[in-house]
Amino acid sequence: MTKILTTQNAQITTAIVAVETLTISGKQVTQSVFRQLLEERLISSSGELRGTPWGIVNYCPDPSCKTSPREAAIYGPNPAHIHVVWQKDNELRRTTVWTKRPRATLDGWGSSRSGEVATPELMEQLEELPHLFIAV
Repeated sequence: MTKILTTQNAQITTAIVAVETLTISGKQVTQSVFRQLLEERLISSSGELRGTPWGIVNYCPDPSCKTSPREAAIYGPNPAHIHVVWQKDNELRRTTVWTKRPRATLDGWGSSRSGEVATPELMEQLEELPHLFIAV
């Protein structure tokens, strides 16, 4: 038997969580500043990391990052990808990392989407990075 949510059996509790924010000189990075980070591949052609990943940002700066109906029919509603902020020398970069390479039958899909494809093992490591919050 399913319980019905009512004011008699519902309650509000306080939870303590940690929120990690991406800041520059003590100020939280905004979406506008995030978009200005140079976009560069994190993964080399040999599969090695070209720098130090800092974390994942749950923000898609590129409108083409959204799933089209055609892509959804082939890959499902949300092809898995993450947006990674990483360090190259003393500078920050960003990249989009996908779990699988687009099929050749999707004309323009590969060219309209920026980013790179990670092996399942590397993707699993990257998905363990902290989630960094940026301001609106």
